[in-house]
Amino acid sequence: MTQTLRDQLYTALKQSIVGNRLESGLVLLEGNIAALFSISRSPVRQTLSRLHEEQYICRFEGRGYLVGASPSEIVRRPLSERDFKQLGYAPQVDRTVSWQAHIDGVEHDIVLCSIKGAFELNELQLSKSLNVSRTVTHQILHHLRSIGLVEKIKYNSWSVVPLDNGRLHNLYEARRQLEPYMIVRAARHMPESTLNGYIAKLKDAADNYPNIKGELLDALENDLHHSAVSLGGNQEVMDMLRRTHPILLISKHLLGRVLKLPDQDPFFDEHLCIFEKIRQQRPEQAGKALVTHLERSESKVLDRLIHFRESGDIDIPPYLRQ
Repeated sequence: MTQTLRDQLYTALKQSIVGNRLESGLVLLEGNIAALFSISRSPVRQTLSRLHEEQYICRFEGRGYLVGASPSEIVRRPLSERDFKQLGYAPQVDRTVSWQAHIDGVEHDIVLCSIKGAFELNELQLSKSLNVSRTVTHQILHHLRSIGLVEKIKYNSWSVVPLDNGRLHNLYEARRQLEPYMIVRAARHMPESTLNGYIAKLKDAADNYPNIKGELLDALENDLHHSAVSLGGNQEVMDMLRRTHPILLISKHLLGRVLKLPDQDPFFDEHLCIFEKIRQQRPEQAGKALVTHLERSESKVLDRLIHFRESGDIDIPPYLRQ
């Protein structure tokens, strides 16, 4: 399971305390720890407070904390890598997964609100709501902007880009122009093992439908509309397609989470048709099948969008306002 920055730091400090690599009475300072782990002071401050509450460390008259609940003496020395080395690893936390631990929940809130209309996002409130540093908040917002969910207004304010019927059509139109071109290119050199993997996953999902999870639907969508298409080998086109990602997010955050799965699977046969054309070494036919799939998909997704806009309920988080 993905750990937040604070959880990773908490585990590293706690293990070093319990393992006596950080001796009783050692002074722990925010700045020293932040520099050693190359992170901001905010998660360090929160982690030290948690360790204090759990009595792994204690306060004293000086600055910082002491290791132990009631140490007999004070030890002053800077922390170093060897204090945290375990099985040969130097101290580190994975800042990449820190923001990723929060992205699904924030993405879910913003997608649902974007279907309802225009909202403003307050950066400071988002940071407080998630109890994360501004650095992590910026990483989250950068990701959301890169996939076309939010835009920067000024200072600490962002706008949620409304997902109305017109925008949905424009996003699909962009995909219909770009994806077939990429799948034709990809079909000419797609590894057989990769292609067989896509087909096997689809057939297995079809056999078990509707007893599948929404996460699997999202994975299958990405198999075609991202992984397979990206094999076309044009990063500039992939960067353009990234801005159309809200199309996929509608199904990801509605089907199986807010709305019931449809009686019939939403796209398995159409995806299989495209992959079978590739297996038959008919790239142009695969491109045409993808155009047809996108045309049908727009109609289905539009129906879901309208239904949710008219009758779906949302809990507006404190960092968003209309």
